[in-house]
Amino acid sequence: MSWLSLYNSWVICVAIISLFLWKLVGVAVFVILLILPLIYLIKEVLWVEEHHLSGFWLFILTEVAAFFTLFVTCLWFEGDGSEPISSFIELPFLGCFVLIGSSALITTYHHYLGLSAARWFLFLGVALGSCFLVIQVLEFYDCGFNLFSSVYAAVSFCTVGLHFLHVVIGLVILSILLMLGELVMDRYYADLCVWYWHFVDYIWLLVYMVVYLSFDFE
Repeated sequence: MSWLSLYNSWVICVAIISLFLWKLVGVAVFVILLILPLIYLIKEVLWVEEHHLSGFWLFILTEVAAFFTLFVTCLWFEGDGSEPISSFIELPFLGCFVLIGSSALITTYHHYLGLSAARWFLFLGVALGSCFLVIQVLEFYDCGFNLFSSVYAAVSFCTVGLHFLHVVIGLVILSILLMLGELVMDRYYADLCVWYWHFVDYIWLLVYMVVYLSFDFE
């Protein structure tokens, strides 16, 4: 077992506790502690040639398990006077098209990987992903509920918030790929970045159906 996994878990724990308690000092500590895993990540990307694809799929499996747990919890607490945090036909619906469009652009980039024109598709895909974040922020701003409105609202916000975090991570990864290029990062890591973004895109469709759309089938 790598020491880095244990280290990262404590770093993330510090960040989550700090955000819940609204202690900005903890967030600053998190940023400082994040330097070491980032250095290790850059070292792995640029100099290590041995790859373990099974590790990536295990990571995706754990992500699926986390979202599945939240989906089940949402469905369990749905009803009893609860209302969806936003209308399914408004901003969340627009977000579906934005992420699907981003996924299509990233797929095109992946298909033309190695050609100079491919970077433009990657850039446009990142731009659409950034638009999705803006849509989510506007949705949260206009929402009439908060984490303390009800158990269902809290679980819904946790589900959407977890996906929001994954989109941010995906955009950071794709932005690094855009800046460094697949020749520097290696084709293997370019593939992983694309696959991860597709996971983030398509898991949103499930989030949309469970959090926003399921009320209309009752």
